[in-house]
Amino acid sequence: MIDHWVIRLANKVVKEKGKAIVIAAGITTSGPPHLGTVCEFLYPWALVKELRRRGVDAYFVFVGDIMDAFDSIPTSLREYGEMLEPHLGKPLVHVPDPYGCHRSYGEHFLWETAKIMEKFGVKPDEIVGSNELYSKGFYDDYLVFFAERLDLVKRILEETSLRKLPQSWKDIVLPVCEKCGKIATTRVLGFNLSEGTIEYICDKDVGYTKGCGHKGKVAIRDHMWKLAWRLDWPSRQDFLGVDVEGAGVDHHTRGGSWDTAVAIHKRLFKKEPPIGFKYGFILLRGRKMSKSKGLGDLNYILSLVPPEVLKYFLFRGGLEENKNFKDDPRFLLSLYEEFRNIGLLFEKKAKVKEPGLAKKVYAYMLASESEKASLHVSFTDVLVIYQIYGDWKVVKEKLGFPEEIDKLRTYVENWVKLNIIPKEYRIKFNPTPISKHVDVVRSFAGKLRENMKDIEIHNLVYEVAREYNVNPKELFKTLYEALLGQPYGPRLGRLIVAIGVSKVKETLLKLTEK
Repeated sequence: MIDHWVIRLANKVVKEKGKAIVIAAGITTSGPPHLGTVCEFLYPWALVKELRRRGVDAYFVFVGDIMDAFDSIPTSLREYGEMLEPHLGKPLVHVPDPYGCHRSYGEHFLWETAKIMEKFGVKPDEIVGSNELYSKGFYDDYLVFFAERLDLVKRILEETSLRKLPQSWKDIVLPVCEKCGKIATTRVLGFNLSEGTIEYICDKDVGYTKGCGHKGKVAIRDHMWKLAWRLDWPSRQDFLGVDVEGAGVDHHTRGGSWDTAVAIHKRLFKKEPPIGFKYGFILLRGRKMSKSKGLGDLNYILSLVPPEVLKYFLFRGGLEENKNFKDDPRFLLSLYEEFRNIGLLFEKKAKVKEPGLAKKVYAYMLASESEKASLHVSFTDVLVIYQIYGDWKVVKEKLGFPEEIDKLRTYVENWVKLNIIPKEYRIKFNPTPISKHVDVVRSFAGKLRENMKDIEIHNLVYEVAREYNVNPKELFKTLYEALLGQPYGPRLGRLIVAIGVSKVKETLLKLTEK
């Protein structure tokens, strides 16, 4: 049995919840999706795929929390600051779309998230904005239920959040101020359940915005309110019939909102809670992702690597461990190569006994939507040969697998355009006269044969160096200088095969003529 978290979780779900499962996930669409956003839909989707593979009827619903308050203007939207700033503190669904293509800011970025899901092959059965759930009245009875049990709700919240609430606290709900439209600044004064109203005052200073001081009432039936998150979450799980839902480790820490959700299900709803699972943070160069700071821009990352390679990176490790992604080109080249090698192993359908390797093969299976995901060609080879010839027809002739070359073409061209290629892989065939080890280089050239493989050429360097009592490092350096005009480059054997063995032989013999 492969020891992967998806398999362990699927086993638990089937054992405890049966053969018809609702899996939920969601995000607050407070800005453009970043790398950390991916795990919100990718991890539950992996579970859906594994359950369906076992014949389980798994339904996947994804909720956009667009009733949440707009609390900051992301760095990438600073040019729209003048338009957006007056709307800080309002529900995201009431903030205008800066691009003008959707009814609101919240809906725009929920749509962007849906488009990202498509790129990753994730297909929820349902994507819904929380505003729609509120407007259809799904939360109405829960609000009344909590208001009627206010003292018990307060006690549960204090016990599970590990904090003392003010004696006058009644904020189980956040009304939208009818005067300024803000939801982050209102405070509940009381409930009149017989007439179905919430009395509030808009007076909070939340740091990024202030209330207007208006005192008023909002009717429950008008749905200009949302439940506090710690009550919203279990309520939603209850009326959607959720069996499984994951969340970041911050929700699952002691005093986190998952503890509250479990207590609400057990002590108030008198039901067993959904199965919860927690996942670690996705870091970028050791830093946590941030919509407001623009860290982890997905469009940029997906211009460097295909979605399946990124999925493999996220699936290969443990669920709860933090995963440190780097947009450093050397890291990415290594990731490309690992993805290719594991893919070739998967393709062979070989029985892998080593546990760590078996887990990677399973991660590859999760990451790959089809056979077209596999890579038989090395990204490094494509990168090098394209730089040498600048002609995709030649690249295909040299490496074969034209469909794979077409798939990698965009990424290679982006690397070149963005100038992120590591210096040792910046290649231009640039024959350059040499002044030392001339006889050794000539001997090496004389021993080159047209059909030699890269490893044979690599070994030949050592053989010739040994024959002439030369340090192999010195000979490698001299050969790079002769061919590229620089003392470094990609693996020499692969480079010579890429340029063409006959062409290299002819060039070196000409450079070493006496």
